[in-house]
This record gives sequence, C-alpha cells and structure tokens, in this order.
Amino acid sequence: MTGFYLHPNSEQEIIDTSEEDIIVTNHKGIIVKASKISGKYYDIDPTQLLGRSVYDLEKEGVFSPAITPLVLKKQKKVVLVQTTPNGQKVLITGIPFFNESNEIEYVISYSYEVSELLIIEDYLKELKHEMKMAKEELTLLRKKNLKIEGVVVENRSTRRAYESARKAAPIDVPVVIYGEHGTGKTTLAKTIHNESARSDGPFIIVDCETIPEALFEQKLFGMGNEKIGLLSLANRGTLFLKGIDKLAPHLQAMIARTLQEKKYMPLYAKEEMPLDVRVISSSEIQLNELPSFQKDLFYMLHIVPIELKPLRERKQDLSYLIPIYLQQFSLKHKIECSLRDDVYNHLLDLHWLNNHYELMNVIERLVVQSTSAIISMEDLPTEYRLPMEHGRYHVELEGSSLPIILERVEKEVLFNAQERYRTTTEIAKYLGISQPTVVRKLQKYGEEED
Repeated sequence: MTGFYLHPNSEQEIIDTSEEDIIVTNHKGIIVKASKISGKYYDIDPTQLLGRSVYDLEKEGVFSPAITPLVLKKQKKVVLVQTTPNGQKVLITGIPFFNESNEIEYVISYSYEVSELLIIEDYLKELKHEMKMAKEELTLLRKKNLKIEGVVVENRSTRRAYESARKAAPIDVPVVIYGEHGTGKTTLAKTIHNESARSDGPFIIVDCETIPEALFEQKLFGMGNEKIGLLSLANRGTLFLKGIDKLAPHLQAMIARTLQEKKYMPLYAKEEMPLDVRVISSSEIQLNELPSFQKDLFYMLHIVPIELKPLRERKQDLSYLIPIYLQQFSLKHKIECSLRDDVYNHLLDLHWLNNHYELMNVIERLVVQSTSAIISMEDLPTEYRLPMEHGRYHVELEGSSLPIILERVEKEVLFNAQERYRTTTEIAKYLGISQPTVVRKLQKYGEEED
C-alpha cells in the first residue's frame, strides 16, 4: 500500500512505495519527496534527490528536460518524454497542486519507462491520423510540382532576393530566409524547392512556433515501428524549418546534432535512419542577433541568407499586388469591381505591418463589402481611413489656435492607428515614434475622452 502525505514537517520523508516512480517538488523547484524507485532511471539513490533543485539537476543533465518549470509556467498538467543520462526514454507527467490562494504549492510528477511494446493511445491516435494525412499529401507532392501563385518581382530588393534564390536553388546547400511576418518567406522557399534537383521530392513544412515543445521530437523523428515523422516524410526532398527563431534552445541543439550526423533515431526504435534532406529555414529576426540561438546551428543554416523586405518598402511590388488581389477576389466572389484612383493611391501609402496577409484581408473586405462596382474611400474599413477631404486632411480651423489644431490631428491619427494595429509597438512603428510616447499620448487622450 502506498503512503503519501504532504505534512509541513515531513520534507525528508520518502514516499512509501516500491511500485511507482513519484517525485514531489515545491513551488521553488526543490524536491521534497521521492519514492523508493525514483532514482533508478537516473542512476541516483532517491535519498540523494531530496533537497535538490530541479533547475540544478537539469543543468547537470540528470533531468532533460525538467518538468517542474514547465508546470509552473503553464499552470496545468504537462506530459513530456524525458531522456535520462543513460539514454533511456521515460514518459513524465507533471501535475500542479494548488493552495488556498490558488497558487501552485507542489508539483507531483510520475514517470514510466517507455518500451517498443508500450502503446500510448492518446499519442498514437493523433499521430497515426496525422501521418496518414501526411502520407496522402506526400503521394500528391511526389507526382507534381508545387504551384506558386501571386509572385510579384518588380521591386529591386525583391528581384535581388529571387535572383539569390534561383542561384542557390540548384546547389544543395541550406538557405535561411529573413523577413517580417507575411512577406512571402514560405512562397520563396517553395520556389527554391521547385527549381532544385529535389523538385520531384516532397516539400515538408515544420512550423517551429506552433508545434508544442513536448511533441516536437516525436513529430520530427517519428515514433515506434512505423518510424513515420516529418524527417522521413521529407526524405529526398526539402525540409522547411518555418520560424526557426521561435524554437527553444534545447530543440535547436537537437536539430544541430541531427544535421551534423546526417542520421536520426525514431523514438523507441532500435535502428538509426539516414537523413537525406535539403534544409531551408525562415526567421523574422537575424539569427546572429539572438543571444540564445545555438551558434553551431547558426553556422549550419546560414550558408545562403536571403532577405525579403516588407511591403511598405516595396512600392513597386505593392502597385502590382493591389490589382492582382483585387482581380483574384473579384473572381472568387463573382463580384466585378474596381478601385478609384484616390483609394489605390491611399492603399499604396499605408504601412501594411502584416504585409501580404493584411493586404489580402483588406482587399477581400473591400470586394465583398463595397456598396457599388467602383470602390471609394467610404468603402475602406474605418481603421484604414483617415479624415480627408479632397485629398487633404480636413481640419476645422475656425476659432482654434495652431497648438489645438495640431493636437486634434494627432489625437485623430493615434485613434485611427489604434483601431488598425493590435499593439502599441506596431502603432509606434507605423507612426515613426517610440512605444513609450504612444502609450503616454493614448493615456492622455483617453483621459480626455473620459
């Protein structure tokens, strides 16, 4: 029978069980209880775990990774696969215990050794379904090239980026594409793939930002006898590491090791698999400016760097994209419409902080919401409209001094920008002022409204 007590004065007591691997840590990450078999996976006597910090044990490579910090961060149950110092894989479940103030007082974790014969139903049901869909997609990808639509190369910087891409495409080397969200990094990556010697192979996207850390290794390497993971699906094709700058450092190290060794081991498999992929990655930030980014991975990926400028710096591209998207959505919704010249010129002057995604959204909204076949300034969404009259800002001058007029215009511009952009950082970028200035002015004008 298992005895399990959380008394204030029992921190040195070992949980009385020989059947389960249970460890209890407090909110500071200190181990306060451990069962009799808790150290067997780590070659440590359980009494030596008591009083130790999980943060120190993680640094020493005993817990890789530690589960308590993740539970404290996410404030909920966490499940992950942990690698022990002797190379074993164990399934760890961490559960938070809250006190009367609804704060985590303890984290209880329990673990099981995972073997080839152990089937984790919750993982495999999801995995098998996803792998089935990926197999079907892979079959289609092998039969035909990916279709690239909406590529406009008019701006000088865009031409330079695509020239670099086409030059690098036939050479089987890594490429890293830099650019803000929505600048067309995935489209450029597909173009490189299509013009490479691997064009008949698959183009597999690994979204480094959206795949949960606990599942990343499983989805990348595959699991069990089927050994189907994103690496195996990308075999003899291109692996696109989308948003590599969002990947945790320990996962960066794992990818660097895999690329260096050119082989990998699916989870719970006995045989290593050869790695035959061309790697393209993307990042919103220059990787050498990220202090936490693994240097060895940086030097592996940063062979051919290509930068895509934002749309606000590519007026020539923008001038072509606006009518292209207008035609595209007109055909899609079977609505024939056109833009007035002042609307077209106004769209050219906007900043488009979310680039293609934002531009496409606004054009589609104009097509489906316009009240006539000719789209006017009145059809623009409010947040994209400034108070204008005959092409000039309309300001009431009668009986007002210049400071009052300027303040009135500033207030109107700020409120319009606030409707359009989600954060004060984006507003500051759009208006060309500092973020603290934006916060201060919004607070000032907000108080006046009250």
